Amino acid sequence: MRKHYPLLVLALVFVVLALSGCMGLNKRKYGSDYSYGGAFHKYKTFNFITHASAHDSSTLRQYAVLQKYIRERLEMQGYEFTDRKPDLLVSYYLYYNDLNMKGYEQEEFDIWLTNNQEPATTNPDPYRPIKLFMSQGTLLVTLLDHKKHNAVWQGYASGVMADKDVENTTYLNRAVRTIFDQYRVFRKGYLRDHNSQLN
Repeated sequence: MRKHYPLLVLALVFVVLALSGCMGLNKRKYGSDYSYGGAFHKYKTFNFITHASAHDSSTLRQYAVLQKYIRERLEMQGYEFTDRKPDLLVSYYLYYNDLNMKGYEQEEFDIWLTNNQEPATTNPDPYRPIKLFMSQGTLLVTLLDHKKHNAVWQGYASGVMADKDVENTTYLNRAVRTIFDQYRVFRKGYLRDHNSQLN
C-alpha cells in the first residue's frame, strides 16, 4: 500500500525549474541532473509519491504502467520497496504538452559520483543556467531524499507520448529505460551481496 507524502509534493514544483542537463538525439531529448548533497552511496529503499494525475481515469493506466517499470528497474539495481521510512521517494510525471525547462549544466553524473563518495557540504562547481524546450510529451522522474525532503536526482525523456489515450506501453518502457540508464547507481552493498550469493 503506497503512502502519500503531500509535503514533499511541494518540493516538486521547484524541481522542474531547478535541475536539468541535456543530451539531444534529433528532436528527442533525454538527460539527468543531480544534487551535490545527495547521499547516493547510502540509499537502500524506496517508495512512491502519489500524484493527483495518477487518479485521473484518462491517465490511470499509464501511471500504473510507469510505476511498474520504475519499480522493476530500481529493484534490478538492488533497491528495496518499503512502506517504512524509505530512503528515496520516487515522483514521476507525464507532461503531454510542450514543456520549457530551466536547468543547469553539470559534470557527468558518473564522473562526479566516482570522485565524490560523500555528499558535498557546498557545491564544488557553480551551476551554469541553461534553457530546454521539451516537445512531444515528456516523462520526468525525480528521486527525493526522504529524510532531507530534497530532490537529489532527476531524469527526463521527451518524445514519449503526447496523447493521454494512447494504449501502447512500449513508449513508456523505453522512456523509463532511457532515464534510468543515466542512474547507474546500485544499492549500497548490493553488488557485494550479489557476488557472495553467486560464489
